[in-house]
Amino acid sequence: MDELRDYRFYAEDMVHPNTIAVQYIWERFRDTWISNDSLSVMKEVDAIRKGLAHRHFDPDSESAILFRERLAQKISALTLKYPFMDFSYVSED
Repeated sequence: MDELRDYRFYAEDMVHPNTIAVQYIWERFRDTWISNDSLSVMKEVDAIRKGLAHRHFDPDSESAILFRERLAQKISALTLKYPFMDFSYVSED
């Protein structure tokens, strides 16, 4: 808490934490309580989430098709290791 007493960590109302403070707290929490193995899985999931959210200018292009194939491979590999993970809730609008 002493580290967060600096004014730069507060929003304009000087009551609520700003995004810098939230990021700082998350980093400290992550470094203290989340194992390196879990962090690597979290990074894989984050990359997949970003890939699923990505929208191509031309979805029928060769690069877009290759991108989706690689993403499907990543999802398959991860769900093989962790069967409880479900990426089917993401719509393909």
